[in-house]
Amino acid sequence: SALEETQNCQPAMFVGGLAAVAKLRAERGEVASNPRCVAGLSLGEYTALCVAGVFSFEDGLRLVKLRGEAMQDAASIGKQAMLSVVGLEREVVQELCVKARKITSADAVCQIANDLFPKGFSCAGTERAIENLKDLADKKNALQVKMLKASGGFHTELMRPARARLSKALKEMLPRMRPPTCQVYANFTAEPLEPGTDPEIIVDLLTEQLVNPVLWCPTIEGMISSGIREFYECGPQKQIKAMM
Repeated sequence: SALEETQNCQPAMFVGGLAAVAKLRAERGEVASNPRCVAGLSLGEYTALCVAGVFSFEDGLRLVKLRGEAMQDAASIGKQAMLSVVGLEREVVQELCVKARKITSADAVCQIANDLFPKGFSCAGTERAIENLKDLADKKNALQVKMLKASGGFHTELMRPARARLSKALKEMLPRMRPPTCQVYANFTAEPLEPGTDPEIIVDLLTEQLVNPVLWCPTIEGMISSGIREFYECGPQKQIKAMM
């Protein structure tokens, strides 16, 4: 459906996430109004930054709309695909990605796109390389190997055309951005940005996020190591809870 297309899905997810935050604030104001930290997976990082006061709802919505359109355009350059791989160590998945590239072609792309939970990854790249990765992962007896409906090679070098457009938009918005009011964990580093962080650093992190793996599992592990024990998922689905 049209809503599943990246350029439409991203603004919808952004609005849905903030609507869920508003609901949580109405029901649990003491928790939601003063969070110790926030984080979001891929597009969700923009929702988290909005909650932390880095940019307004209006600016955030314009930004994710542009991001979605830029990613969709980049995804239309050649055949691209994404694959879920569960049950193998990260090092093994990385080795299989390298092998899939080598047996495909010199310009093939095959990378880990999301580090989601222990031994749970999504990989992305050029279609034939991802198909080869699927065969290799099956032969390694992965618990689950499944092609995803995602429309492009997100969080890989295939998104470099989108990266340039996003970088330009972020830099134009920089004068209106504000330091975060609470810790925000970055997808690119899995490290927390402290309250008061210069927004220029955030611009760089969001730009790099587009062409690098989302380190979600290390993010959650870092939160737990820092003493966080209570989590609230704000969004239209329950995927984060399922992965935890």
